[in-house]
Amino acid sequence: MAKTKKKNVLESSFVVSLGASMRDAMGAITDNQRGAVILVDTRGHLYGILSDGDIRRAMLSGFTLETPIEKIANTHPVTVTALARDKGKDEEIFAKESSITMLPVVGSKNELLDIVIREPKKRKPW
Repeated sequence: MAKTKKKNVLESSFVVSLGASMRDAMGAITDNQRGAVILVDTRGHLYGILSDGDIRRAMLSGFTLETPIEKIANTHPVTVTALARDKGKDEEIFAKESSITMLPVVGSKNELLDIVIREPKKRKPW
């Protein structure tokens, strides 16, 4: 596992803002090559995660590419704190949950501080 390398994680292709459409999220997922994006509000607080599977299921249910992503996001994603990450909790989660490709690292006020990604060398760096 590796920590993210960008100084401002909020400006990465792993993160989209609330109000973005499913089309916007699909573009970010294509860019980050991880199958999901993290949703944040205007202050950088974690709102949820949206996977390509969530988008696919939403479209099969009648939602369109212009649907706001907050309508279909997982608002209770698995997260870690910086301290837990430093103690190896991220590796434990990745070992137990094979479907998780990235973990939001959050602060005490649920602000997104960082992202830990599974096997970062298998995909292009951001």
